[in-house]
Amino acid sequence: MEIDAPSIANSSPSKSGGTSDAAATAAAVDKSIKIHPLAIIGISDHHTRVITGGSALPPSAPVVGLLFGNQDAHSISIVDAEEMECPEKGLAT
Repeated sequence: MEIDAPSIANSSPSKSGGTSDAAATAAAVDKSIKIHPLAIIGISDHHTRVITGGSALPPSAPVVGLLFGNQDAHSISIVDAEEMECPEKGLAT
């Protein structure tokens, strides 16, 4: 999944210093998030088990888990997901 970079309106610099080319370039950096299929399967499996009652948790329990991956500059890669049990009575409201 790729995230579109924000569009930058072309504006002419003002006499008092306005916009600079470096600031415009920094705002237009490409960013991306990549999710491995194994992580998607783990997340959907955990969600399905909790919601359908195939888990010890009640169907109204929140679906909570951990994402494992890495970040390189402006790119995030999620390679695995792990489920966690989060009982409702342990949550602060």
